[in-house]
Amino acid sequence: MYNLLSAPAVLKNVGYIAVAVLILLVMITVHEAGHYFVGKIFKFKINEFAIGMGPAIFKKKLKSGEDFSIRLLPLGGFCAFEGEDGETADENAFSKKKPWQRILVLLAGATMNYLLALLVIIFSFGVYGQQVMGAKYADNYYPVGSEYYVGDSLENGDYILSITKNGKKTGIYMTTDLITALNHSKKGEKVVVEVAKKDGDKVSKNTKFKTVVLRSDVECKNLLDVSKTYAALGFGSAISFEPTESGKDKFFSEASYLFKVGVENDYKTATLVSSVDELTDYIKNNAGKIYFFTQGATAPIATEIDFSAGWNGEEEISIGVIENYLGVTFGGREYYVVSDFARLGFFKTIGRSFVYSFKIAGTLLRSLGELLTGKIGINAVGGTITTIKTASQLISYGFYFALEITAFIGVNLAVFNLLPVPALDGARIVFCLIEWIFKKPVNRKVEAVIHGVGLVLLLGFAILVDLLQFI
Repeated sequence: MYNLLSAPAVLKNVGYIAVAVLILLVMITVHEAGHYFVGKIFKFKINEFAIGMGPAIFKKKLKSGEDFSIRLLPLGGFCAFEGEDGETADENAFSKKKPWQRILVLLAGATMNYLLALLVIIFSFGVYGQQVMGAKYADNYYPVGSEYYVGDSLENGDYILSITKNGKKTGIYMTTDLITALNHSKKGEKVVVEVAKKDGDKVSKNTKFKTVVLRSDVECKNLLDVSKTYAALGFGSAISFEPTESGKDKFFSEASYLFKVGVENDYKTATLVSSVDELTDYIKNNAGKIYFFTQGATAPIATEIDFSAGWNGEEEISIGVIENYLGVTFGGREYYVVSDFARLGFFKTIGRSFVYSFKIAGTLLRSLGELLTGKIGINAVGGTITTIKTASQLISYGFYFALEITAFIGVNLAVFNLLPVPALDGARIVFCLIEWIFKKPVNRKVEAVIHGVGLVLLLGFAILVDLLQFI
């Protein structure tokens, strides 16, 4: 039976998806408008400017001669130049124009995407502030002087703006910047971290620099392996766990987080454990009664567990054996990271907006590089459907996130379209450069076939990665 109460939620989700599709459509239309307007400047013959793909649901001949159409599928668009993929006698055809003019037309699409994305970033930074990440400890009951405060370290609520290592400063805009700043560092190394504190509801524009001693080595395998940087900087962490069906109420009745273990019921003297390996080692070295300190509302909850009673001492102690004994399943290492908005003033906002746009572009290129080298799997990327799904989820969190995803899509479209991949603007620019340098074009039919095959492969890849995401 259909539940009427679910209708508002369904309509809301459909609305988020519609906004995501609209953002993608706007960015594609802006891209094609770049080609169109620069083409008009150089008097290229344009046959049609289309918003969307598939059958035309509206079509009109403009006074300037080209057709304007709106098509059924709002997932694309095109600016069709005469002679773009073949020979023609028209002197204003794409293939008849000078190579440098064609290159400018091809560059215009990506340029428009980037400029719109940059304006969105500036607006977002100006209205909301830059989103910055900060260190947070698991709760409010870690006393000053505990292990989290040994040596020079980040404190609870330190928001990170930059990290300087060996004189090289890295602005921190996203988690991948932590990897850039700290990868291949060793435990005990010192870095200078520019931090800001909360001032009321916002992160203060007043910053200070503090020296931080890294607590562990940092060897990140890829751009997704950011947790090692959190560990080195001393972010709060814990082991997540939940009771199994058969283990409920054996020791734990609900899911929680394990922070410390100790042989005495004293949280201050207990030992921090932030990985299952550390927990296993502690139990191996301290057979008998052990107190597990888990998360409580205002104070840690101490649970006494006697490993000397009913424990098979002949069985090798492993995390699996411990899970069976406790009746729980341990999850991963959870890091306590907070984020907020920093209003940094007019000039810093403009400057950091430019840098942030470059960071987005750099992250895309690095991700593609790691995909090609096998450092990250193909399941880490998605096609058009995945993009819309992810965008709609972010949009549901509010207008700021709609701006954020708009900027990401804009920069990514700009960079991706300039890659030297057949069917993309980047590959067409390469063919124009060959003609410009050697004074002779590549056979137009051969070029058209290359772009056609490239388009089929790109569409196939996009469908494949979307299917892998769903699987």
